[in-house]
Amino acid sequence: MTIKRITCNSAIEAEGFRSALHEAGIESVAYDETNSKVARGILDKTTEIFVKEEDYDRASKMYQAYQSEHDNVIPWCPKCGSENVTACQKKSPNLRQLPRIIATLLTYIPFGSSTSTRFVCNDCGHKWER
Repeated sequence: MTIKRITCNSAIEAEGFRSALHEAGIESVAYDETNSKVARGILDKTTEIFVKEEDYDRASKMYQAYQSEHDNVIPWCPKCGSENVTACQKKSPNLRQLPRIIATLLTYIPFGSSTSTRFVCNDCGHKWER
């Protein structure tokens, strides 16, 4: 039996996705920091879901739908799972953009946006950008 993996952005997202897989009748196993020799989930905050090769295409499509559904609804904390978050626009000062400008001029890469959305969890205090 061959297995394939799908990488989720957090353990909370992985458990929600595993639940959706279970409801669809697809067997899966989670692999994260609790069963990694190098604490992989702690270092890069990802969790892998393993599924059988014959279920992989269906599971992969389900994950894309699951991720887009959750990204577009209500932001939630990737650390504690709370939906009690605050969003604010973060503008980068021009001085912080200097390395980006130099790299762009040297490699002819077009400029990206200098603003991003920063989220703060009101329950655990975790901060992240999207």
